[in-house]
Amino acid sequence: MRKRARRASILAAATAVAATGLFVAAPTASAGTSEIANPGFESGNASWNEKVTPFAGHPINNSSAWPAHSGTGKAELGGQGLTGISRISQQVTVPAYRVPVLSFWVRSDVVSSGSGSFGFRQLIVEATAEDGTPYELHDRMNKAGTSGSYEKVTVALPDAFYSSSPQKVNISFMAIEDASNRMPFLIDDVSMEYRFKTIDRPVVIPSGIFRPIAG
Repeated sequence: MRKRARRASILAAATAVAATGLFVAAPTASAGTSEIANPGFESGNASWNEKVTPFAGHPINNSSAWPAHSGTGKAELGGQGLTGISRISQQVTVPAYRVPVLSFWVRSDVVSSGSGSFGFRQLIVEATAEDGTPYELHDRMNKAGTSGSYEKVTVALPDAFYSSSPQKVNISFMAIEDASNRMPFLIDDVSMEYRFKTIDRPVVIPSGIFRPIAG
């Protein structure tokens, strides 16, 4: 009798949940990884746009002065000891009905307090929609160091990039600094994953799955 009572109470509770229209989130499924061109900068600045102002130079390089996360190529933003901006960007196409998720590895060493001024240094990661609206995805300042190693950052783009049709999106990494700073931000192994949007769906209670509970 006790077993039947427990089973009846479980069925009643499940029926009540379904009747109230309660929803649960379905798991987010992966829809594949984008083919961001030259993601590890092993082909130099191929497929990437570089802009350095007011000073000259190429942020994307394979200099041994700063190691890459993998391989030899990486983007070295800032660290020139001059007031200015270093920026790299690439355009990607986000498929329809997909949530774009950006991942990259960053290294941001800091000057020790005994070495004088930290200087000003800021990294801003942006996604610009087709209508020209920029959205900030990630930022960090000069004291947000990674202890001499690379750190992975993963961020989902906002709902503005989820659409019923494909859209072209510009991804950019920008360092802003003053003349006192001599520590660059290092960027490597950039990727974009496209996921299905999480959908709420009703709880479905299949019949015949309940078994007596011992005790």
